[in-house]
Amino acid sequence: MKHETPVLSFIIPIYNVELYLPACLESVLHLPLTNFEIILIDDGSTDNSGRIADKYAENYSHIHVIHQTNAGLSATRNRGVELAEGNYIAFLDSDDWLIGDQIVDIYLQTSQANADMGMGNSLFCYPDGSNGNPFAPIPQNLIGQTIDGKYCFTELMKQNVYPPMVYNYIYRREWLLSHQLRFESVLHEDELWTPIALCYARRIVVTNIDFYGYRQREGSIMTSLRREKRIHDLFFIADRLIRLAENYRFDSDDKNLKSQLYVRSYLLYKIAFSSLAHIHDTRFILPTHHLYQLFAIKNKLTADARNTCINQYKTAKQGLKSYLKWRNSYWIRKLTYEIPPETKLILIFNTMWNKPLDIPIQKIPANCIITTDRQFLSTADFVVFHLPDLSNELEEDLDKPEGQKWVAWSLECEENYHFLKDPEFMEVFDYKMSYHQDADIVYPYYRYEYRKELILMPEFSFHEKKDICMMISSPFNQSGRQEYLQELMQYISIDSYGKLFNNCKLEKDSGQDSKMELYRQYKFVIAFENSRANDYVTEKFYDSLLAGAVPIYLGAPNIETFAPGENCFVDIRNFSSPKELAAFLIEACKNEKIYNKFLQWKKEPLKPEFMKKIEAQRVHPFIRLCHLLHLPPPTSRYYGARKKNAHRS
Repeated sequence: MKHETPVLSFIIPIYNVELYLPACLESVLHLPLTNFEIILIDDGSTDNSGRIADKYAENYSHIHVIHQTNAGLSATRNRGVELAEGNYIAFLDSDDWLIGDQIVDIYLQTSQANADMGMGNSLFCYPDGSNGNPFAPIPQNLIGQTIDGKYCFTELMKQNVYPPMVYNYIYRREWLLSHQLRFESVLHEDELWTPIALCYARRIVVTNIDFYGYRQREGSIMTSLRREKRIHDLFFIADRLIRLAENYRFDSDDKNLKSQLYVRSYLLYKIAFSSLAHIHDTRFILPTHHLYQLFAIKNKLTADARNTCINQYKTAKQGLKSYLKWRNSYWIRKLTYEIPPETKLILIFNTMWNKPLDIPIQKIPANCIITTDRQFLSTADFVVFHLPDLSNELEEDLDKPEGQKWVAWSLECEENYHFLKDPEFMEVFDYKMSYHQDADIVYPYYRYEYRKELILMPEFSFHEKKDICMMISSPFNQSGRQEYLQELMQYISIDSYGKLFNNCKLEKDSGQDSKMELYRQYKFVIAFENSRANDYVTEKFYDSLLAGAVPIYLGAPNIETFAPGENCFVDIRNFSSPKELAAFLIEACKNEKIYNKFLQWKKEPLKPEFMKKIEAQRVHPFIRLCHLLHLPPPTSRYYGARKKNAHRS
């Protein structure tokens, strides 16, 4: 009996997808086609995926299963292309599925036009059941047309709707083989495959058909692989796309194509260099790149491509600048020599919100080194984790080596980061460094220097000052401050310079200096915390006092123990309603005698309770941490022989 050539070959790589594989296969098997094949390549799965594939192959003669040792997605797809016999090839990931019979329509339109490629839409499908197409809509002038692949790529890129995913397209097999198209063994391999395929395609049918369900899930390959590998591969792909662009000339009909290839390359550079800013490991070697080639070609690009490339270059340059600043920082240079055996090492795994450290270098003990170089993660004596943004830095669970001490560092309120209240998570850490007064290392928002700075009298006179301002931008609202302010502003005018209820613009915003200069111009400053919790007294309270203004405070129930003087702030708890508070503030803004009562504390010694807190900060928290290196951990905290993973928050 003569073998009939399949009309479609579905290439499905498999790796540990036992939960999703049946749904994937069923979506293909129900298609109303009389002749197609499914090539399942089990890439060394360690779960039941291979057995599931074999079971389906027993029941369906057009399913072919190949088992191989793990070779990776690219090599597996390439093997599928070699084995396929269909007129057209479609790639399908084993945790995704086909939507209805839509791919049949794409196949019929593509084959009838004898096109090299056919294109449709993939829907991103999320765990909550929602879905959407981030690349839609396809331009109307392309839908239903059979066009040149280079023109297709150019138009999709120009209108910002280009989908790079390999499974958005079907491919004529003979055409693939004639051009020897193969996947490179890199992450984001589609970013290289698809532009090359489109540049080779003489005819592509563009449809607006939603045919592919792209499952978004935790634990997939793209959420688990290391950042360093992704960066290297993004550099590689960007370089290859630039080399592809060099095959075309600016002084020809390919100017638009060449320009858009550079746009895609610099987008990948933007992503790679932005990720580079998070690489804090000196073992990482920065790959060779062509970021600065933009200066040689920018004036030859089309105007829209030039503007896009310049913007992408600026973002990439900022990431590179951040990375190089870290590489050249004191905390790295200090470790250019061999560490003496008697010297203890503290690794700060991630700094607070990626800001520079402000540790007094000259106070660090001689037998202690502080570094931010993660190559010492397994050998450091102490490792400090800034917990609120740790999830942005981790790409996998961390094992705690025997004898190493871990420090939980956070100045954020637990009400806003609930994992900080999880005993199972927090027991991994031997020490706690936070604003809490019972922390192992108290790291508050007030500083030792405040003992002198707080008593300085304001420079502006009463009549020169404006009434009330605030600068609140954070969306956190555990304290209910938004609702309170919304009502309060019905009865009194407040100049709001932050994102919350914004009605004023800061002429010059240079950070902390601009904020303090603004506060000096006002009698009162709204100092509403985002949460109400004991000891959680932040810079909102102290910045107002340092600027010579009077804070209107909502927040910590024990705020009095953090106040430097008597009657130094307006406590909203003393008023029955926002309306009553507003009436008092209106009067105080008019009556200098009432207002000055809030400044009398500056003429007297600071409260003993506050001075005791201030004195405890004479030694910087991280210097105090150095002193703990030779002490045993507190018996109340978990520390022992067993290892435990620190899971991402």
